[in-house]
Amino acid sequence: SDYNLDCMPPHGYIHVLSLTDNIAEFRNTVNKQKISGNIDTPEGGFDAMLQAAVCQSHIGWRKEAKRLLLVMTDQTSHLALDSKLAGIVIPHD
Repeated sequence: SDYNLDCMPPHGYIHVLSLTDNIAEFRNTVNKQKISGNIDTPEGGFDAMLQAAVCQSHIGWRKEAKRLLLVMTDQTSHLALDSKLAGIVIPHD
């Protein structure tokens, strides 16, 4: 690459901030984030959505809250089961 980037190592999902009303904390947390070296981003968004849906105590969902997660992307999706080609054979619990 022609760019000198300080990237995070590839990862599926990293929790950095629970739901909050503190706009300044949200803005500061977002501004501190670095891009990942991962080149396969479509699954990363869905992994994050899965974690947000099932890790209620970490995310901070209220018990009575309706949950809506929206993903908008211009990435193309993959074929079913193509993760096996990459050696990813253990599904989410």
